[in-house]
Amino acid sequence: MNLFLVLNFIGGIGLFLLGMRLMTEGLKVAAGDALRHILGFATRSRIRGLASGALITSLVQSSSAVIFATIGFVNAGIIGLSQAVGVIYGANLGTTATTWLVSVVGLEFSLKAFALPFIGVGVFLRILARYGQWRAMGDAIAGFGIFFLGLDVLTDMFRETGPMLTPAVESEGVLLLLLHLLAGFVMTVIMQSSSAALAVILTAASGGLLGLPGAAAMMIGANLGTTSTAVFASLAATPNARRVAASHVIFNLLEATILFLAFGFLLGLVQWLAAAVGMGHSMAVSLAFFHSIGKLIGLAAIWPLTGLMVDALGRYFRPVAGSLARPQFLDEAVLSTPSLGLRAVDRELNRSLVAASHLFHDAIAAKRPDPARLTRTQGDLRTLLDSINDALQGLSADDMKSRQKEALPQVLRATRYLEELSERALELDELARRLPSRCPVEDPDTAPLLTALARDLKPERLTETGLDPVFDERYQVVKSELLSAGAAKRMSSRQMSEWLDYFSILRRAVKTAGRARLHARAFSQALDDEAAPAETTASAGENA
Repeated sequence: MNLFLVLNFIGGIGLFLLGMRLMTEGLKVAAGDALRHILGFATRSRIRGLASGALITSLVQSSSAVIFATIGFVNAGIIGLSQAVGVIYGANLGTTATTWLVSVVGLEFSLKAFALPFIGVGVFLRILARYGQWRAMGDAIAGFGIFFLGLDVLTDMFRETGPMLTPAVESEGVLLLLLHLLAGFVMTVIMQSSSAALAVILTAASGGLLGLPGAAAMMIGANLGTTSTAVFASLAATPNARRVAASHVIFNLLEATILFLAFGFLLGLVQWLAAAVGMGHSMAVSLAFFHSIGKLIGLAAIWPLTGLMVDALGRYFRPVAGSLARPQFLDEAVLSTPSLGLRAVDRELNRSLVAASHLFHDAIAAKRPDPARLTRTQGDLRTLLDSINDALQGLSADDMKSRQKEALPQVLRATRYLEELSERALELDELARRLPSRCPVEDPDTAPLLTALARDLKPERLTETGLDPVFDERYQVVKSELLSAGAAKRMSSRQMSEWLDYFSILRRAVKTAGRARLHARAFSQALDDEAAPAETTASAGENA
């Protein structure tokens, strides 16, 4: 194989991968919240999840993109693991659309004249569009054209040079089949796209470079290799991400095992099917049958075991104890789609509210924990808050709706107030350790009541400033009694000053906590309001 052929091969692969990426990312952004609403509606049962996963994968031509999005939906709390597993099955089934598209359309016609208009229309739409979603649609249309242009380059190259490079092998031993399987696996891991690997296998087989057994074995390897994308993405991800990735691996391993054990029988079956539909001359059609039947066999084998698998994955992948600093819902998969990223940010912000509330309660409790523990908790909380802010800044505002953009400052305000609350908590703990256990005021129940009110903030009573009027009224009483006790010399001026400082810091902490809650609630409300119309429509459809 000379340098020109190598460069042609690399160029065809490059065009194919570029087209796949543009098409996938463009459709994902152009769909906006629609994808979330579709899956939220369609995954109310495992069968619906299967159907929606297959449909969406057929449209975007990328099972990896659908699996990433599914991980994001699980992290954002939109769907559960059981429904997500159904989507994973469907995504695997949806990849058969690529093999049929390539074998029936891509290898029977000259696609250059078909591809170029799509590229032109997509690029002009990308340049002229004023809104992010229309620009993304331009990327998707151009990617569709580039996808077929790369396929055309590969097809022409293999047709012209395949028979000259090596004769097609019709029968191969087990060792050679395993080598072909390994080649398909490695090729998919390198390309990070099973669709691209399948297109190369189909065009190489149609061009005479591969025999049917070798090409079919490479397909099995490609199906195994596609799990690498999800595995790599989940190595440092959340437990939910690892559960979804594990279900993907289990499905493909089971399928590959069955296909290899029944390899000879299946080859005969797919050749008979291809001949039955009048396409017995097309090796690509036989391979498309092999790919589709393999997915159906894998689905039939794993479907009865799904409940057991979901339970096992739920038990095996658990959050690490004491991992406040590590996000549970934010990872690369969920942040790749802004609408899902915002949902994950909302869930992490609620985690931070709970953690900050516990830190505050510990600081003012009668039996306080070790100061080092409070300091560690504060450090973990600040790390989590930094992760939330970094994730928010990493999201593309161009791909968000107006109400979502307007709500972004609410998160930054809430995290700032939560960080301030953690600082106030440590100050309160330090002061409390120097003060007597009971505040020496006229009414002995007044100060404990103030502390109890601080621990039990009522969100419905909070004013726009974040302060609870009942608490503030009690604070003024305590402050007045402390000043009176100091004036009457029932306590020293130093002790009075320290108690006034303590309750003043307590008041600021309560006000800060209230403001954090208000801003977090405003952000959550903005996301719910944005989603309400579509979700109402989905519910209406469900009830109908």
